[in-house]
Amino acid sequence: MTNTPQQLTLGISLGSGLDFESFVSVENDDVVQAVRLAAQRAQFVFVWGDAGSGRTHLLHAACREAAEAGRRVALLPLQEAVQWRAEAIEGWDALDLVAVDDVERIAGNADWERALFSLYNGLRDTGASLLVTASRPPAGLDIGLPDLASRFGAMLVYQLHSLDDNGRLAALTCKARARGLELPEETGRYLLARVSRDMHYLVALLNRLDDASLAHQRRLTIPFVRDLLD
Repeated sequence: MTNTPQQLTLGISLGSGLDFESFVSVENDDVVQAVRLAAQRAQFVFVWGDAGSGRTHLLHAACREAAEAGRRVALLPLQEAVQWRAEAIEGWDALDLVAVDDVERIAGNADWERALFSLYNGLRDTGASLLVTASRPPAGLDIGLPDLASRFGAMLVYQLHSLDDNGRLAALTCKARARGLELPEETGRYLLARVSRDMHYLVALLNRLDDASLAHQRRLTIPFVRDLLD
């Protein structure tokens, strides 16, 4: 295990640029504050929201900040980890912060539910922090182990609201700026009117536009972007 912000347990890397400074918070200040406090001191926080609302971004940001402060951290992306044996997280209760993403992925999996129940109790007993995200609130997860379901319900529970178009534009502009790329407002609004508003898709599209801009030595004007989309 390592406490550097670049590399975490089981070879999972933190996403580049996924920090608190680059998270666009619109109607989510209370969620960000709670997650950030968990990166600094003992706190159990459950965050739920739609896909693309920024749940994973917040977990990466918390792990990065905690690791930079010297805390021992681990990130568990259950979309991938559900394929592993639950024994993979044995001993994680000795860490200072564990972040569990997409916990609905293990609902009904008895081995994983028992493993997370044990992890929860161990982290609580040592005064550590636990962050959990899901697409639904605790009561809607269909967790088979009643004790684990009650533990999740007892956490500080927050809904992460999805961004509106202004928020999406601000997030894209921020991510473009972090890459040294200028995204004019008119181009950003052109994109939002013509492609999926899912933030995962938009960020992937921005990466493609950045590569094309470098390859062609062109700015992200509407005509250039229109040609690329066509």
